[in-house]
Amino acid sequence: MKLTISWRFAALSTLVVAIIFVLFNAFVYFQFLNVTIQNEKQVILLNLDDEVRRIAHQPLSQVMTDIRQLVPDPHQMVRLLNQKGHVLTSTTQPASAPWTFGGLRLETSIGNGVMFYQYIDQRLLIASKHVLTPQGIVTVQWLENVESLDHSIAFVFTLLLTGSIGGLFLALIASYFLARYSLQPIRAMIATARAITPGDLSNRLDVPKRQDELTELGHTFNDMLDRISLAFRRERQFIADASHELRTPLSVLEGYVQLLSRWGWQDEMIRTEAVNAIEEEVKHLSAMASQLLSLAAVDNDLPSADEEIDLGEVAELVAARWVRLYPEYTWQIDIAHQEKTRILMQEVRIQQVMRALLDNARKYTPKGGTIMVSVTREGEFVHLRIRDSGVGIPNDDLPHVTERFYRADKARGRQHGGVGLGLAICKEIVESAFGHLYVQSEENVGTEVTVSFYGIDDEEKEASE
Repeated sequence: MKLTISWRFAALSTLVVAIIFVLFNAFVYFQFLNVTIQNEKQVILLNLDDEVRRIAHQPLSQVMTDIRQLVPDPHQMVRLLNQKGHVLTSTTQPASAPWTFGGLRLETSIGNGVMFYQYIDQRLLIASKHVLTPQGIVTVQWLENVESLDHSIAFVFTLLLTGSIGGLFLALIASYFLARYSLQPIRAMIATARAITPGDLSNRLDVPKRQDELTELGHTFNDMLDRISLAFRRERQFIADASHELRTPLSVLEGYVQLLSRWGWQDEMIRTEAVNAIEEEVKHLSAMASQLLSLAAVDNDLPSADEEIDLGEVAELVAARWVRLYPEYTWQIDIAHQEKTRILMQEVRIQQVMRALLDNARKYTPKGGTIMVSVTREGEFVHLRIRDSGVGIPNDDLPHVTERFYRADKARGRQHGGVGLGLAICKEIVESAFGHLYVQSEENVGTEVTVSFYGIDDEEKEASE
């Protein structure tokens, strides 16, 4: 059987209320029982004291006469006992009395005080007190059948029990409906989640304007849907862009293969052109596949930025390799060795970013041009800048250069072997380490890419240790 949250909440609430009822009713019941018995004892003692004061110091015969003439309630009796506990005389019970005290002998009850006594099927409250007469000491007893008292106590117990059962039933129903009302946002979330399909991610919860946990959950759920929707859009865009990028080289390959299969193989010039074109397109496809794999690694398996490195030292090491590889460019290396340039970043990732940025700078800068690499500390940030004197980027294209598969000049990008993924990969790697990547450019002047990270100070390091 499926037990909903509403019923579980109602059952738990009812259990808590039941425990409270049991404790409260037990307290009320025993307090009532104690107070009632004490009051009854007090009353019977007062009655007995009145009778004792009335008959004290009278001759025994007069005392016996006075007791026989008493007319107590039908459930009461007064009697006189000698020192041996034998009944000397007692009040006469009326015929309407529902109880009988005949034959009751209480040798053990001789003495002052009040006690309960079970006689056959009757429960008695007996008060005894000694009285001094000229003939000696006698004992006056006031007996009362407490069945009416027991009925009152039983009535109160029944009333408490019935009230508790009714209260628990009402608590169960009220808790259930209260839980259903409180969980309406969750049911709305369930309905919204069921309505979501990969083709329609537009549904959102109507979150009420109140400050509670369910409202926070509703906002969190909507935020999650926004992220899922964005992920789906990016995935669809990625697939569409990848398909578009693959279509051109595949079309070129298909065209040349068909040309060669029909008649081009016999023409050496056509054959050479086809082989060169196929080789170029295969290289382009290989570069695209490599960058797609890198992008997938960035999206799915990027290591956390928990390695402390000196960005200046890493940048100097990487730049030195490129200076040796490409001596046809004018290199300017400006590393602030005296400044604090430590950051939290995987060294392999920052090297990957630098290689991609330096490769872009080399591709779009004519031989003999200038490429500058600098690392500086400005306030709490450490900046890595790579500037070139290349062709630059048009202003209209500048906001989009970090988007996947975007190339500022499609023909020029293909000419240099670009697939439009390098800056997108760099941006995601940098942002995974809580950094920022900025691109500034001017056509026919050059481009500057700035990568900024939070720097680590000695004080912060000592505090973390």
